[in-house]
Amino acid sequence: MKMARRISLTVLLGVMISAFLFLGGCTPRRTAQQQEAAFLVGFANNNDIWDYCAKFRRMLTEETEALGIRIITTNAGGDTNVQNGHIDDFIVQNAAVVSAISNDFHGSAPAVESARRAGIPYVSFLASVGIGSTYDNFIYVGSQNYDAGLMQGTFAAENLPQGATIIYFHGQPSDQQYVDRRQGFYDGLASRPDIRVLSEFNVDNRRDLGISTTEDVLQAFAQFDAIICQNDDSALGAVEALRVARRLGTVMVVGLDGSDDALVAVRAGELDMTVLQDARAQAKAGAEVFKQIMDGTPANRIADVFVPFRIITRDNVAEFIN
Repeated sequence: MKMARRISLTVLLGVMISAFLFLGGCTPRRTAQQQEAAFLVGFANNNDIWDYCAKFRRMLTEETEALGIRIITTNAGGDTNVQNGHIDDFIVQNAAVVSAISNDFHGSAPAVESARRAGIPYVSFLASVGIGSTYDNFIYVGSQNYDAGLMQGTFAAENLPQGATIIYFHGQPSDQQYVDRRQGFYDGLASRPDIRVLSEFNVDNRRDLGISTTEDVLQAFAQFDAIICQNDDSALGAVEALRVARRLGTVMVVGLDGSDDALVAVRAGELDMTVLQDARAQAKAGAEVFKQIMDGTPANRIADVFVPFRIITRDNVAEFIN
């Protein structure tokens, strides 16, 4: 009888100790390595069809993983609803930060709202979102798109002849990058009231549409002096169409992004100028923002990050070609 009671007391003591440990009385703290392993970043790219965006996704992954941070990435293929769904998926996967090259100034608002409801930071690269300013944990990392347009307009004003005419190629009007770059471009031209913009065309920043639209422009206008484009893909399309029409060299072509193909075209004298959007510097800045958040800095104390644009012409292109 005494033996049975002693065994029962021993079992009871073991159960009490196990319960104490289970309830956290002696639960070991997570190591720094374990905390880092639990920290996940989600990045929803807008569209890998654009060379710059595909390059940025690769570089952001490299820079983020170099800091010991896990990152998962997706490609929305230019569909805003798909991209918003990717953000929701990241949240379901317990991402600590969600991020994107936000596809649409107004249309990407649901993604920001999802981050707000989940109480996690939203980092928007290269493009703004309309409601971003209303969310304390919204951080912008990229460049001032107005400045890129201003550089293009100023370059045209400084290099085109008296009474010159321009064709302007742009992206989707729903994209804030379009709005800011266009405004900068016209402000850069303001010192030359003799220069006229003959027409503007939405080529969706695509190379194939740059080709076909330039072919149409060559039929519609007997004379024009420049094609100014909101990105390099459409500018390279214009270069190809002008080459076929034997007009390359007589029409100024200006791009924007500083893509690898554009740099080659600048060196060859086919593209007169491009504005470098520094993908590596932007990716590095984004990864450093992720690291600050992982290390405990409140997102609402992290300032927006602006990486300056740079003009690339034949005079300095050798500095940028690897």
